[in-house]
Amino acid sequence: MFKTLKAEFGKYFVEFKTYYPDHIVSLIVTYILFAGFFLGFRNSGNLSEGFYIGFLCWYLASNIISESSVSISFEKQAGTFEQLLLKPVNIELLCLIKTFVWLVFSSIQVVLLLILVKFTIPIQFKFDIKIIPILLITLLGLSGLGLLLAALTVRFTKTASFESILSYFLLFFTGTIIDINSMPIVFQIISKSLPLTQGIMISTRILENEPVSSNQIIMLCLNSLFYLFLGAIIFKIIYNKTKSKGLVTDY
Repeated sequence: MFKTLKAEFGKYFVEFKTYYPDHIVSLIVTYILFAGFFLGFRNSGNLSEGFYIGFLCWYLASNIISESSVSISFEKQAGTFEQLLLKPVNIELLCLIKTFVWLVFSSIQVVLLLILVKFTIPIQFKFDIKIIPILLITLLGLSGLGLLLAALTVRFTKTASFESILSYFLLFFTGTIIDINSMPIVFQIISKSLPLTQGIMISTRILENEPVSSNQIIMLCLNSLFYLFLGAIIFKIIYNKTKSKGLVTDY
């Protein structure tokens, strides 16, 4: 497992170094999106203290839920996915390792984004060290959604449309830019069942110096574990069915 983790870090480092213009453009696009949302909501007076935390949580979430599926799609296209299946590490764990490695690189991009925003936009960032474990617990649950998308990619290969739907749903219906209580009741129920929503709510309360109960933390942990195990189970079911039909390496 350690060798696999080391190999994935090496692979992503080479990709970042080789295709750095693409990552620079991605960072600029994210900056423009963040600046547009921030300035727009600030002028309308609907900006909360934790807005930037919600946006950055969404940015990390949208990256990690899509990374495994993007990687699998590329491997199938290149004809190397079958080689991954021969590794001593099972494919579900490999997807989680890819997600973790991508999270590290995405976190570096987030730091660069915050530095860029700090010197170009009149915004005062609040930060509390207690946000970090909340964010990690939240992203653990979202890794389950990443496994779900990875399973769909194993079966259908191209799943960009699924990723877009899920990513934009998380942006608009988890309290990132729209107040949850102003949504229709159906969306409120769905939204409050997601770990990202709970993570953003707890992080915002911490930033606004409001009390956070131990029950809220426990519920977030249970919720994240539920989505992680659910994603792993669904991945295993879809993978086994796809394998039995001989479609695992088809492109």
